Amino acid sequence: MRDLHTVFSITNQKGGVGKTTTALNLGAALSASGKRVLLVDNDPQGNLTAALGFTPAEQKCTLANLLLAAIDYPEDLELHLKRAVLHTETGPDLIPANRRLADAAARLQVMQLSQYNAVGDAGRSCEKMMDSLLVPLKADYDYIIIDCGLKHELLTVNALAASDYCIIPVQAHFLASEGIPEVLELVRSVQMKFNPTLKIAGILLTMYQSRPQLCRSVRESVGDIYGEAFHVFEQPIEYSIKVAECPAAGQSIFDYSPRNAAALSYRSLAEEVLELG
Repeated sequence: MRDLHTVFSITNQKGGVGKTTTALNLGAALSASGKRVLLVDNDPQGNLTAALGFTPAEQKCTLANLLLAAIDYPEDLELHLKRAVLHTETGPDLIPANRRLADAAARLQVMQLSQYNAVGDAGRSCEKMMDSLLVPLKADYDYIIIDCGLKHELLTVNALAASDYCIIPVQAHFLASEGIPEVLELVRSVQMKFNPTLKIAGILLTMYQSRPQLCRSVRESVGDIYGEAFHVFEQPIEYSIKVAECPAAGQSIFDYSPRNAAALSYRSLAEEVLELG
């Protein structure tokens, strides 16, 4: 087995583009290919946690606990890590999240406002807390995939600062691509300040329907505007109601409807991701 420990963030500053379903199904596809995968729910709404069959509010040890431990008791972090990682029927392991993650985000903001990182220890800066808690886990996984939320930018900055790559899902719909410049600006900021090796793996079109002219136009537009500077994944994620249904069943698309067109799309995405390594 090759020595590969690659961290991906799935992010876009626009909602409803398929970040959580992409994290879930990409993780499941990589796991089905024999890779050791850890999913990290980085959203206080806990949608990824729920999509894997867990009740967010019932989780006692979550990403919030880990971030707070990384801030206050870094020497005890590994004990918290063992309690936080959940094993799933879908294949990947999970670090869950719930609304307490918003409290951890507020704590990170206090660190930022108080210029906590002015002491000169870059490894203890508020933007690098997630990186510090993921480091002990990298030896156990080939891929770590972080599902980023919308409201707490400092959580997304933490995810990007800890990542090797980011994937930007974009809904194949009119105006959906308007969120791309904002996320690109955030990525550039993180590259300059915290993680110079961060790369954009690509822009991923989601909820794609091959027949409607609008979807084809959006695909061409994204390719024309961003295709020279950034990779646009070859296979868009086909629209299917099954993709929306499978999280409610606590399953990936491969368990819920393995022959669905979207399942084929996510397998294709996983193949491209594997080639990056």
